[in-house]
Amino acid sequence: MQPAPRRWRLSDAEALTGLHPVVGQVLAARGFDQDTAAAFLDMSGGYHDPFGLPAMEAAVVAIQTTMDERGTIAIYGDYDADGVTACAMLTRCLRAAGATVIPYIPNRMTEGYGLHAAALAELAARGARCVITVDCGTSSVEVARGRPADMRLVVTDHHLALAPGGSPPQLAPADALVNPKLPGSTYPFDGLAGAGVAYKLVEALESRGVVPGGSASASLGLAALGTIADMMPLRGENRVIVRDGLPHIADLPGLRALCEVAGVDPPPRGTDIAFAVGPRINAAGRMEDARLALELCLSDDPDESMRLAADLDTQNRLRQQAVAVALAQAEEQVAAIDDDAAAIVLGDPGWPMGIVGLVAGRLAERYARPTFIACLDPAEAKGSARSAGGVHIVKALDGAATSLLRYGGHAAAAGFSLEASRFDEFRELVTASVAEQNAGVERRRDFAIDCEISGIDVTPELCRALDQLEPSGQGNPAPLLAVCGARVLAASAFGAERQHIRVTLATGEGIVEATAFNKPALAERLADYLPRGRIVDACFGLELDSFQGFVRVRARLRDLRPAHETTLAGRPVAAVTAASAG
Repeated sequence: MQPAPRRWRLSDAEALTGLHPVVGQVLAARGFDQDTAAAFLDMSGGYHDPFGLPAMEAAVVAIQTTMDERGTIAIYGDYDADGVTACAMLTRCLRAAGATVIPYIPNRMTEGYGLHAAALAELAARGARCVITVDCGTSSVEVARGRPADMRLVVTDHHLALAPGGSPPQLAPADALVNPKLPGSTYPFDGLAGAGVAYKLVEALESRGVVPGGSASASLGLAALGTIADMMPLRGENRVIVRDGLPHIADLPGLRALCEVAGVDPPPRGTDIAFAVGPRINAAGRMEDARLALELCLSDDPDESMRLAADLDTQNRLRQQAVAVALAQAEEQVAAIDDDAAAIVLGDPGWPMGIVGLVAGRLAERYARPTFIACLDPAEAKGSARSAGGVHIVKALDGAATSLLRYGGHAAAAGFSLEASRFDEFRELVTASVAEQNAGVERRRDFAIDCEISGIDVTPELCRALDQLEPSGQGNPAPLLAVCGARVLAASAFGAERQHIRVTLATGEGIVEATAFNKPALAERLADYLPRGRIVDACFGLELDSFQGFVRVRARLRDLRPAHETTLAGRPVAAVTAASAG
């Protein structure tokens, strides 16, 4: 199988008026009209009543009753950044209210995702009278039913797995189950992260005086980090949480130290969290134990915070190395798969379980095919799946359910486990299941170009105008801009593996210096754009970089192509520039 062909697409929507012309074009390209664009940019009144969430009243009562009885509360999290930040948030909040709190994060390698009976028994033995889950628990029916006697259980979650065949989901019998996705929920926004649901619980507790005033405000940094790291859509209430939370992330000593080791200047941007801070939080759970990340989020000591941040940075480097090795091995196997194969399904006992999801994501993006990657541990093979081409990945796994021990997730991503000896059977079943969904779907990697500009438009003023669209991320990506017919002044690959590239382009009356990090496939194609003087098209994102008082524009290169392809989606390109608007 060859990498999927690339296609650039540019909207022909007319730019909205009353805005910077590039901003108006970006919003129009994304389907906004004048009214919806104004509301999107305003973001006022974006928080909803926390008691609109299902069972929020019951959750507050259960927690308040436990605190009135001076009972110990356990916060049961998850090993990814969403679960860790939510666990830290409630631990900090309830401890500030005087409660005795036990934070608990299951180990990815030995326990796996979700609520576990043995863990609840251990927490009961440590005196926990109430367990609050974050980012998990909705479908833990039997574990919830069999929990220790007299243990209150409050589930806060944002997952909802449909039963095979589309029958109604089974829900854990908890004292309170707070989840915006529950059937019958009337909450106005169902896209909250696990950390977002935990934040709404803090809001509710504060409004009833259970926790100190200012608790919700103090929780916004962790809520923003969890929302971005879990790739939740930055629309609706999520966008407001992230907007208000980003300036407060560095308020916590642990996160301030992590920003420092990651080379991120506070206040961080959404892209800083997505590509630098969040991966370091996630690295602990992928490579060793997520409790290291939890300790960092709970730390108030600057020296301890720097030590923990350095440890997480080391874990992240190990994670990067493990992904690079596994990805290279997987690429060799993909080369033997036919181009018309419906899915990529690979397994290896040597691939660490903590990184198979990252490998699946990289392959799904590059080859535009749903991808299933498994660590073939003889005891129990565990894997991750990532979607492409509009395939609902859980429905694809439904078609292979007879070969699986368990599975769950959502349309874009899922996890699964099976006996290693049945992997070939699983490959056949899930490939056939995917084929039923994407028959005839063309393999393509689309680049949705928001606006074509000229090099003279690449200025700090344009970057500041585009800041109106922040925070950007999943569901609200950073604007993707293009220059067409640019002349290459210089181009080179750099880095230990020559996996990064730097290109200097002359276009119109301006110069664009663009850099792409960790783009080995793009680096491999660099020869296509040489020698110097070649005419090319380039697409990129823009951001401001400040160093020692000097401000410059950085272009993050996304793709490069010969200029003979001077049409986008089959039609001539029409530039919309600040200069042309006068």
